[in-house]
Amino acid sequence: MSGVELGLGILGAIDVCYRYGKALLETCQAFHDADSRLGESALRVEVCWMRIESQLHVVRKLAPSLDERHRDVQQRTLEVLLNKLRMADLRLAKLTKSPDSQLSQSRSASSSAMVEARRWKFALMRDGIAEAIADLEAWQALFDPAWFLMMKMASPEVDNQLEMTRKELPHASEKGSSSSIPAARDLRRALKPEHSSSGGQSTVFLPQDGLAPSSVRAIHLSTASTAQRVDNGHMVVLDPINCTSRPHVRFVLKDAREFAKRLKRADPSAFGMLECKGILQEEGEKQTPSGVSRHAGSTSGLSFVFRLPSEVAPLQSLRHRLVGGHESRHDSLSERFALARQLVAAVSYVHIFGFVHKNIRPETVLLLRRMHGENREGRSELVENAVLVGFDVLRGADERTRRVSDEDWEKNLYRHPTRQGRMPEVDYEMRHDIYSVGVCLLEIGLWENFVAYEDGDLVPMLGPGLASDGAGEAGTDLLRDPVRLKGRLQGLARGKLRRNMGTLYSEVVETCLTCLDEGNLDFGDEEEFQDEDGIAVDVRYIEKVVAKLGSIAI
Repeated sequence: MSGVELGLGILGAIDVCYRYGKALLETCQAFHDADSRLGESALRVEVCWMRIESQLHVVRKLAPSLDERHRDVQQRTLEVLLNKLRMADLRLAKLTKSPDSQLSQSRSASSSAMVEARRWKFALMRDGIAEAIADLEAWQALFDPAWFLMMKMASPEVDNQLEMTRKELPHASEKGSSSSIPAARDLRRALKPEHSSSGGQSTVFLPQDGLAPSSVRAIHLSTASTAQRVDNGHMVVLDPINCTSRPHVRFVLKDAREFAKRLKRADPSAFGMLECKGILQEEGEKQTPSGVSRHAGSTSGLSFVFRLPSEVAPLQSLRHRLVGGHESRHDSLSERFALARQLVAAVSYVHIFGFVHKNIRPETVLLLRRMHGENREGRSELVENAVLVGFDVLRGADERTRRVSDEDWEKNLYRHPTRQGRMPEVDYEMRHDIYSVGVCLLEIGLWENFVAYEDGDLVPMLGPGLASDGAGEAGTDLLRDPVRLKGRLQGLARGKLRRNMGTLYSEVVETCLTCLDEGNLDFGDEEEFQDEDGIAVDVRYIEKVVAKLGSIAI
């Protein structure tokens, strides 16, 4: 990318993106015209660009309203897009000028040689388009959190520009992957106070006879279960809402009702959260079955009911996948990076929706697998999304927390030292979620369990990742000292993790683990995050965690 382009600013960068995007579409169309077998791949490029185009249209209008840090994040992300579009266009344009036509025109060339040349050309075209798709989709995942964060701005200008984009770009009003505008408008409606207060409990609570009791199945090593609807047979996820005591239910219920309303139109592929159909309230002390050790049943008698997308393979929890160790799907470096990126993005959307999770750990991360187009070999491609469940003690990000918790060591592993025990020292805030993310990223990078389970036994034990530090210090001793435990995690990030995943990944993990330390330059100053819209922490998280992790080349 030229220095001139780097100095364009947001508006200039968007103009150049439009130019490269249009050229890329024309090249892909030329490929399609040359060989109809490339039609589906060319269409995927067009879908990617249509989505990007609608988002750039909104950024162009709202850029003057962004604060300096948010604008800087958008600027640097657009520079990445510029580079990807330019390289994709150059790479594919070369193929249109391939000299293989000379071979086909040569009278001395044999028929088999011409057939082989056409196969070679087709393979290059197919691979070139596949690389362009992968680049655009990777950039999209990097860009989306910062773009959707603009929807959190209180200014009515956001609604005006979304409506203008819908009118000016016909495809922007369509539901589906070709546009982010419908999802953005749903998010805006969900975040408005009048939406939250409208409608009574009848809009959220579901009938108790709506699910087939015999269909309930535990998701192994997860806090959630699956069940089947009586009316249409569709599968749902039951996510128990836990309370430390029965009197605590009335406080949690307010947060749960609010959260269910906001997630009524959530898209798992966009937000890393399932669409919430409502809340199931069971009679008496009956509890929802679950697939994890203790305290997994709904002590409140309440469960979120999440809709499962169609054609999803059997669900697995991240803990279940980790238990598989080096024989599991994510033993490959690229898949571990992909999983880590999905997790950090999903957490950013919880915060954008205006909540903190308070329970992020491998048992509350589900892996959704479903078909998505074809890969370079022409086979059906199975893609995976990490989605969050375990919303059992959530609260609004701008509300005071209730300092009531538990002493389960397997949960304390993922809690900051100041938030452990029955009566934590401080109120909960977004940075406590970020700390939990850091522990999960450490576990993913090492691909070793910090919590283990014997076959057929759901009682948790200390996993191999923490059982010993190689210096004779037993991991069980660390569990009694939260500060020393945090130090051990940081030591793993600086040592073993760096050797496994590289310096940049380990730096992201350490940033998360130290986000509440006074010496942390990225998150340590609490006064920097006292903004009106509650966006400052989100921007910093997207900049220092989501974007940095997304920029790592494998």
